[in-house]
Amino acid sequence: MKLTLLIATLALAMNTEAAEWERLAPLPEPNGGFIAGVAGEQIVVIGGTNWKEDTKHWLKGIHAYDPKLNSWRETGRLDAPLAYAAVGQDAGTLWFASGSTGTETQRSIWKIDAGFSVTRAWTLDEGIVLAGSALIGPALYVLGGTDDMNHLEHVTNAFRAIDLRDGGTTKLPEYPGPAFMIGASAACGARFFVFGGARWDTAAGDVANFSSAHAFDTATKRWEKLAPFPYAVRGLCAVALDERRILLAGGYKNNAEEFTDAVFVFDTSTGKYTATQPLPYKGMPSLVKLGDWLYCIAGEDRKKHRTDAVFRIQWKELLPR
Repeated sequence: MKLTLLIATLALAMNTEAAEWERLAPLPEPNGGFIAGVAGEQIVVIGGTNWKEDTKHWLKGIHAYDPKLNSWRETGRLDAPLAYAAVGQDAGTLWFASGSTGTETQRSIWKIDAGFSVTRAWTLDEGIVLAGSALIGPALYVLGGTDDMNHLEHVTNAFRAIDLRDGGTTKLPEYPGPAFMIGASAACGARFFVFGGARWDTAAGDVANFSSAHAFDTATKRWEKLAPFPYAVRGLCAVALDERRILLAGGYKNNAEEFTDAVFVFDTSTGKYTATQPLPYKGMPSLVKLGDWLYCIAGEDRKKHRTDAVFRIQWKELLPR
């Protein structure tokens, strides 16, 4: 483990120049577990959770960020609070499915477009919370998760593709691990990648983190084992930078080290991780790519706490030199 971290540190010093995150206008309120993506030329943040006076609150606001004005505005509200949904992005639409209201699991599939209007598209046979997800072609691929936010012991290794043209669900080969939740997922080319994550350890009565990584080829319908992430982590976030590279950042390592700000670029052609400029803070933010910029948005930065911080950096500055 120490050798791995030393190599990562040396890679950071050797392969990147100094890059700085630019602080932007904060979210209207602290938030984590929200849906985030691009609608038109703006970033949208939908639903989520935060904590006030040791009580968790579930949110239903829809906020849009205009990069030209560096400002947020509320564009609408959901019918009910929503967090921890499966999310997928295509060129013009942000899709999100299921998730939790805090008391029940939703079964709807929604979409939001450049007009910031949320439309309910389809209904699922069963709900999913804390799953990994990514959009490839017309399908939203969804891995693991639980059917109930309050029952993490229900987490599975089930893998499915939801056809967004008709809402139909196809079962795919199961993830080659015991279960999966709260991990990083991203689509790169025609492959679905997952890193880290966690399962419920019944014997310990706690969440157990993973370092494992896999890719699913949508053409061959097979899973491939990849080199493990440098350490076990949950809440790791991922974003595809181009057709070859995926950025992996942040997360919660363990109860001793807690949150991290470490960032790695994973090269899908070589299978290697390269450390790069850290996040502007330790935590489990959301990452959104819009044009030349990568946005780091809010998230959980301490236990029972959320931040409203928003930063951005030109994503090419994070690539290995």
